[in-house]
Amino acid sequence: MLSCLTNIIHRLGVMGPAAPARPSTSLNARIAESDMTPEQLEITQLTDRWVEIRLYSDEEAQEKLSGEELEAHTRYHQTIKDDIEKMKVIAEMMVKSVEIPQVAKKSKTQRKKDAWAKKQALAAARAAEQ
Repeated sequence: MLSCLTNIIHRLGVMGPAAPARPSTSLNARIAESDMTPEQLEITQLTDRWVEIRLYSDEEAQEKLSGEELEAHTRYHQTIKDDIEKMKVIAEMMVKSVEIPQVAKKSKTQRKKDAWAKKQALAAARAAEQ
């Protein structure tokens, strides 16, 4: 019962999502800097720098970054924006396929009008043949 209530509370957004309880593994650990090769050290520094700048807004990036970092940031964010636009299009297509528009039923008088128009068109076609 308690877990059901907590799930409902999480879905309603009252509380933030619960953090998964995972034990730390050796796969998450880094090699000690003293044991790294110069290439590994450079990659680690670049990774740490990217973690810092990745979440900058476009305005912050224009102010704080330059050169290759600014170009990488702009390219990354443009890719994300393009992907979001593609997903919006896909979502719209999915909504259209799920929500099929229903045609309203014809009234009795409309059915009679349609039948009369069909008879008139048939009679006109027969008269044109002769």
